[in-house]
Amino acid sequence: MKKLKIGGYLCALAAILGLVGTILTIVSGMVSVDNPLANTGMIAAAGFVGAALCVLAIFAPSRWGNFDLVGSASILGAIALYCYTFGAAVGQRVMLVAGLFSFNAANEAGWSVFYVSVGAWACLLLGCVLLVASGFMKSVKEA
Repeated sequence: MKKLKIGGYLCALAAILGLVGTILTIVSGMVSVDNPLANTGMIAAAGFVGAALCVLAIFAPSRWGNFDLVGSASILGAIALYCYTFGAAVGQRVMLVAGLFSFNAANEAGWSVFYVSVGAWACLLLGCVLLVASGFMKSVKEA
């Protein structure tokens, strides 16, 4: 960990944001019995595997050097899984959001689900942005 540079720190932050986003996505499906998420297990698995790939992208360059194949593939895989988690969550919340902003504005449980969902979406998107940025930066100090 002493050898990490900015790319490694960005991956670590992306892993934390991905975990938080995934947990908030799971919580958003449990806030109200009226608004559950279908395929919660698949969404959770994708988010957690994405975070694990971020951790792999942190440690792979210390073994094989900066911009190695394993680290780069891990970053791309994590971005894909975070985007899947984001897309699956947004796709299932579209009708809820449309209802809240039109005819069902008094639905307090719906607003709670919406606020938790927005937090999850923000974490996942920011995690993707950080992963893209880290892919272009060195992750470890070279000897």
